Amino acid sequence: MKYQENILIHKDSGVLHIGIYRPEKKNALNNLMYHAMAEALKDSVSDESIKVVLIHGTNDAFSAGNDLKDFDSRDPNKVSPASILLYELHNYPKPIVGAVSGVAIGIGVTMLLHFDFVYASETYFKMPFVDLGVCPEGGSSLLVPQLAGYRKATEILMLCDAFNTETAIDFGIVNQKIDKSGVFDFALTKAKALAIKPQNALRTTKKLLKATQHTILNDVIKNELVIFNKLLQSEESQAARSRK
Repeated sequence: MKYQENILIHKDSGVLHIGIYRPEKKNALNNLMYHAMAEALKDSVSDESIKVVLIHGTNDAFSAGNDLKDFDSRDPNKVSPASILLYELHNYPKPIVGAVSGVAIGIGVTMLLHFDFVYASETYFKMPFVDLGVCPEGGSSLLVPQLAGYRKATEILMLCDAFNTETAIDFGIVNQKIDKSGVFDFALTKAKALAIKPQNALRTTKKLLKATQHTILNDVIKNELVIFNKLLQSEESQAARSRK
């Protein structure tokens, strides 16, 4: 399975590995990378040899977020590649496991909210949407306060405060902290454990766990996208991004 040079994809023992590989940009994501990840997820839904997805970074970074250059070329009248990926993650029926280390910024954190399991070594987390003159994306305006509570959500999404792995565990974004040298192998072990479980029961359980928020979250994602695109075109956002 090959999709794009910055997204490393292979499958083994029932696990689809999706690796983010753009080391010169700390794995910042561009439109081609979003397309590749979304396509890999979409194709794997009907592939019964794939039981679980493991998404990980490379070279001491999960993802530094969206490549800011892609913001300048975004068509506000179209669904962005980033949003397509987030929809795929939200609606994906099989378990998703994340292995995180180094940095997770912006959409690098938003993605984690849609994973079922997240294991992280010491990591710098930040959701700097307001600092870029835009709003939360991918359902994070619903999911972050659900997980962390409203007061902590204001610190994450309004003050854009950075936080570490221990805090991410307290917020409910990360399951467990693992030593840097072992985080990938630990996450892979969990993914393989999921891959040998009764699959219909496993996927049904995931569906039930997410059922109460599934429809409303789709609506939230759509609403955020409209507002995000509007804010992105504003002079305020353009000025904020020019300072980065």
